[in-house]
Amino acid sequence: MKRSVMMIMVLVTLIAGPRAVHAQNKLDKLMTETTAEERAEMQTRNMTEKLSLRDDQKPTVQEINLRYARKMQSVYNAGGGKLQRFRKMKGVSEEKDGELKKVLDASQYAAYEKNKEEMKSAIKEKAKEKRDNQ
Repeated sequence: MKRSVMMIMVLVTLIAGPRAVHAQNKLDKLMTETTAEERAEMQTRNMTEKLSLRDDQKPTVQEINLRYARKMQSVYNAGGGKLQRFRKMKGVSEEKDGELKKVLDASQYAAYEKNKEEMKSAIKEKAKEKRDNQ
């Protein structure tokens, strides 16, 4: 469960925009303490549960998640400034979304997008609370 929460955080961090920079420490921890394979497996389990993936979709979604987890790891390992790295990771995330859209049916993709937006809103709210408390 803890890893699923961390995986969700990395997904939100990748799509939430510059306001999510505060989540960088969690991203650093996730990227250094888990392998691309572990992250892909966590993503696939989460998506299976949240999107009710069919048995025929699971292997394709797993392959997409693994490929993009490896791409994310490469971007992360390449270093550079946090903002530069974030922008590259966001681009990778957008590519992945395009591939997932081809695999998921319309209602699944809508639920996927809704989940991303909810996570993004939660991150923004936490960032706002953190700024207000400083």
